[in-house]
Amino acid sequence: MLSLITLPVKYCQDIENILFFVSAIFRHNHFHFNVNYSLFCKQWQRRTKPGIGAENRTAIGKNQPGSRRSTIIGAPVHSSGTLVHITDPSSPVQLNVFTYDGDTFTEGKYKKVDDIPVSSTAPSTQMTWIDVDGVHYSDVISQLADRYDIHSLVQTDIKTTEQRTKLDVLDDSLFLVCKLIFRDVANTGHTIIEQMTFYLKENILITFQETPKDLFDSIKNRIRQGKGRIRKSKVDYLFYSLVDVVVDHYMDVLDTMGSKVEAIDNQLMKTLKRDTLESIYDMKRDMLYLRSIISPLKEIIIKLQKEEETMIMQESTNIYLKDLFDHVVQVNDSIDTYREMLASFIDFYMMLNSNAMNEVVKTLTIISTIFIPLTFISGIYGMNFENMPELKYEYGYYIVLSVMATLAILMLGCFKHKHWF
Repeated sequence: MLSLITLPVKYCQDIENILFFVSAIFRHNHFHFNVNYSLFCKQWQRRTKPGIGAENRTAIGKNQPGSRRSTIIGAPVHSSGTLVHITDPSSPVQLNVFTYDGDTFTEGKYKKVDDIPVSSTAPSTQMTWIDVDGVHYSDVISQLADRYDIHSLVQTDIKTTEQRTKLDVLDDSLFLVCKLIFRDVANTGHTIIEQMTFYLKENILITFQETPKDLFDSIKNRIRQGKGRIRKSKVDYLFYSLVDVVVDHYMDVLDTMGSKVEAIDNQLMKTLKRDTLESIYDMKRDMLYLRSIISPLKEIIIKLQKEEETMIMQESTNIYLKDLFDHVVQVNDSIDTYREMLASFIDFYMMLNSNAMNEVVKTLTIISTIFIPLTFISGIYGMNFENMPELKYEYGYYIVLSVMATLAILMLGCFKHKHWF
């Protein structure tokens, strides 16, 4: 077998076009040919050309030129301890700093770490939340690491935005990597996956987002207005509140995708098109990928509840972690339900396709069966014998046609009586 790894990048598109042509002949395997090879080309190009990939976000269901559907996926290659980022570095980094306690609150927006007041860096009775929008400037992360004594491996995980969902318990801190899921605002059907990281230490919480989002505006407003428990609690409760918003957003995104699943169901009942099958495969693969993102949160929350080494998570927060665990289980159950529905859609599509084929075969069989006696009669009178009295009979032709028509009508009536059509 020819090894695809040995193929130059410039041939990827040509070979993909060839596979597209072959798959048009063998239509059943078109989806697998096109998607899998397109995915290979994207990943192979990333490994051979470090400059390729101006965007680090994973786009599920994104149409690329030259392929009917492909997925941008795969982590950048980097050596241990080296900060690597492949997003557009032109967008500015913004540091949103919230310092609060039960009675006071201050908020500031900064472009540089040096601009953050020293009071926001020293341990005190006040809680500090530093929300970093943008992780593409290594200097910003390095300066924050110097101030808050962030481990070098944690810095690498923050910068490398293709990490799996995970929790690291350090000597005196916690580090969480999770994913933010967004539906494309342009209504193109794409699902955008971005990485978010949490660094929790003493009275300080630092969050890192790839791009500015309004996902946590409700939390920020509660801090500003002094509503709820955030201002009255330790920073671990703020950590829980932010993760809870992320999980709730998962549920909102899944509701949107659930509507798409229902639309596919309705479309499947109305018409039998190959595009519908491809949409089902796309959704099923998306659900599988989302499950790989969300599923680890269950073990992470259990680990947080049992976390006793750093003593950062307070006992009073455990009851809220249990509620968060229930939400994560609900999200995973929804994903499993949608995956089962999509699997049943595929079976239903195959059944409809098989039934349609059976109808065609049945129609052709009925036609062939009717013509068997007619062909027999016409074959007899097509023999080249001179002594065939019926050939010279004046009304012989009309009698034979009448007999043939009568046989055809009788056979159709018999088939109709048996409900064969």
